[in-house]
Amino acid sequence: MGKRHEVMRRCAQVRDLVQEGRFVQALELIDTLTLTEVESLEDLYLFADLYEKAERLNEKKDIFFLIYERTHSRYILNRLLRLVIRMGNMDEARELFLTYEFAGKVTLDTFELRYLLAKAQGESRTTLISILEELKKEEYTEEWGYQLALLYEMEGMREECIQECKDLKLWFGEGRIIDKAMELKKRCEAPDWEPPGEAEIPEPEEPDREPRLAYAVPRADVTELDLNPDQESVSAPYKKEKKKELKPEKQEQEREREPEPEPVDAVPEEEKDVPPEEGGPGEYTGDFVSAPRVVKREKPVEQREQALPLQSDAEWEDDPEDISERGVSYRTLKSTIAHMRRDDDEAHFVFAGGEERIVLAVAKRITKELHRRGQQPMRKIAKIAAEKLNGLELSEQREKLAGTCMLVTEASEITEKTAGDLLAMIEDNGSDIVVMLSGPFDELDCFLSIYKDLSDKLIYKIHM
Repeated sequence: MGKRHEVMRRCAQVRDLVQEGRFVQALELIDTLTLTEVESLEDLYLFADLYEKAERLNEKKDIFFLIYERTHSRYILNRLLRLVIRMGNMDEARELFLTYEFAGKVTLDTFELRYLLAKAQGESRTTLISILEELKKEEYTEEWGYQLALLYEMEGMREECIQECKDLKLWFGEGRIIDKAMELKKRCEAPDWEPPGEAEIPEPEEPDREPRLAYAVPRADVTELDLNPDQESVSAPYKKEKKKELKPEKQEQEREREPEPEPVDAVPEEEKDVPPEEGGPGEYTGDFVSAPRVVKREKPVEQREQALPLQSDAEWEDDPEDISERGVSYRTLKSTIAHMRRDDDEAHFVFAGGEERIVLAVAKRITKELHRRGQQPMRKIAKIAAEKLNGLELSEQREKLAGTCMLVTEASEITEKTAGDLLAMIEDNGSDIVVMLSGPFDELDCFLSIYKDLSDKLIYKIHM
């Protein structure tokens, strides 16, 4: 017990030295410790930060390996891999990336790490573009969308670059990165534009900071909703307004029906590792270092994450909206998420326009925000075509739909009866079932203008 107490005493001295701003003495004291005997993860994170500031990256790496051996946390493995890539040890980085891939499901971080590793290994711009295009399908973010646009320009893919910049503006509206995207778009549209050639690939932009989820969010399962309709579908009352060239091919009806995934009643074990949470015990406020605190898994959801700072009433009044010719109001994805974080109202959605893969990416992003709001059951996206939905009695399916996000594709084909059933389901079930409608913009806009009561319940309308 004497040795253990001595280690604890020295760790306490290190913390005191850091708080006093005596960082050199703190490092000297850390060097006298056998790190495997340090029990506190808080102290190990502090030591790693001290080594980082002193540019002693090998010692920081050793600490990360030690933390990973104790926790098997995918989060710390992520940080370790980024550090090894930064240090230029490609053989070790490749081994760590394989370990990361086998440790859990594919997430946004998987594609980010794949990109960073490929770039560090000197892979071609074409390879980097393909990685970011796959990342976009998983989750579209401002910083990686802008990086993709830059790579398009460098590769001479002028039209793709311009379109990517337009997508960024459409999805996220405004902000520092969006301003840069608009400058890039203007540059590419200039008559004298020329690709940058063999210029060095820039580092990704730092995202505008938002609080990170302090608990694991399972990847949303997307499945075809098979409720065995017995009735023939009925044409929507205004279907004649549809433009012939926009009418979709009915491939959904031809697909084999996939079994519904087993209900998830707990966060999967491999995704329970969480990043350290800032603040509280273990945080040092000196200019030199700030050591994060490890979040305990049993911490209640409502205490795990603080929302973004609220905007003033004036700022929200100025929040731009896109008003269609039929008087329907739409927002960007970024504006929608900001409002979701500000308000606790029931959340139902419209995704007007956009390819199916983009719609699914947005739907997955929305499910993460629903988790942030504490709607824990929302881990499944049940996708169904409107034509199939028209043949159902929704009142008989509510128990099966509970705890899901129901994504209705080609929603402009919903009949008057089904629109009424959807409205009743929303009113009766509150936030237990989240309704998402998607389809071509003009047709869906017409649908919303006809069924105004249902449109009012679909609070968040995103113009894709």
